[in-house]
Amino acid sequence: MTSQKGTEPRWFATYRRQWIWEMLQIYGFINRSHLIAKFGLSVPQASLDLKAFQRSYPGFVKYDTSRKAYVRT
Repeated sequence: MTSQKGTEPRWFATYRRQWIWEMLQIYGFINRSHLIAKFGLSVPQASLDLKAFQRSYPGFVKYDTSRKAYVRT
């Protein structure tokens, strides 16, 4: 299956979201550099993924400006 330019398979975004959840469970925090290193994402895409995760789970994660990371609440 091929995707159009600018789109990606839905399963890949779902996999990244699951991975974010697991990292927050294990380490208690995550930031863009983790996603960039793991998945080879661009900075804007990593930011979008983390913001989307935060919107999906508002009571589970918040952005800590002093750590520049999303932390589990």
